[in-house]
Amino acid sequence: GTSLMGFLAQVQIYCFLMSYAVSLIGETWLILRRQSSLARVVVLTFTLAGFLAHTAYLIARSQAAGLPPLLSSEQDWLLVLAWIGGLLYLVLLLTHRKLAHGLFMLPAILLLVVVAVFVSSQSTGHLELRRLGMFHAASLVMGIASVLGAAISGLMYLLHHHRLRSRTGWLQKLALPSLENLTVVNRWAVVFSVPCLTVGLITGFILIFWQRGTDGNNSIRWTDPIIVTTVIVWIAMIVVLIRVLTTSNQTGKAVAQLSLLSAGFLLTTVLGPMILSGSGNLSTFHSGSPEQKTDSSGNPSVDADPGRQDVPR
Repeated sequence: GTSLMGFLAQVQIYCFLMSYAVSLIGETWLILRRQSSLARVVVLTFTLAGFLAHTAYLIARSQAAGLPPLLSSEQDWLLVLAWIGGLLYLVLLLTHRKLAHGLFMLPAILLLVVVAVFVSSQSTGHLELRRLGMFHAASLVMGIASVLGAAISGLMYLLHHHRLRSRTGWLQKLALPSLENLTVVNRWAVVFSVPCLTVGLITGFILIFWQRGTDGNNSIRWTDPIIVTTVIVWIAMIVVLIRVLTTSNQTGKAVAQLSLLSAGFLLTTVLGPMILSGSGNLSTFHSGSPEQKTDSSGNPSVDADPGRQDVPR
């Protein structure tokens, strides 16, 4: 047990970041140079190695923090989101070998891992309501994963649609799922994201009310940037869902465009504040850096919980 944990503790973010990057290079090579059995073995090998290293890193972080990855820090929260993408890509790689899923999924996975490097790795503090906190975090992760899934399938739909109209160029080299399958995935991702985000927001509000009732001196602000930005993403997905469900003649292309717009909202309103809070330029409870208190002379006061330590990156 000790030797295994010692081994897991040696895994760093850059291990699986580089593995996923090599897989993306391999996927690009497959597109440019047609199908190659060697390149496909390289892609599968590095994807599997990256996913195993990714899993080991999350386990080690969870053990060190004494919390599940979804509750330990913003960094681990993003890495769990990337882990879900890595698992889905690995499944698609094994079941649909000739389709170019990796060219679209790997950049999203790499983006999440790179952003995770720059966000806060500090614990968000003590959560007595751990089960509700896990349900809250898991719902938001699944909701945001669905938004990203809708955006990726939407992008693939638009490129496939353009390829059928142009009949020329590099798009002809892309092996993409059918427009019908992409439309189904896109619509279901939109429909699934809204209840997940809704449950995440409701449970988050319950946690805020509970925390305000038990610790009024260090209560979570309703204007916390992460709360505000999550509400914005939820409203954007509600709009998309209404368009999908109420417009009978809504085309797959229109839904795909709306999905990409929603993903733009997601990247701007969720990842942006995370990076700012990680750099110390934004105060948010979710980063473990609540608004700094000052003493009577205006100087920063000492941390009220000096025993709390950051989890090593």
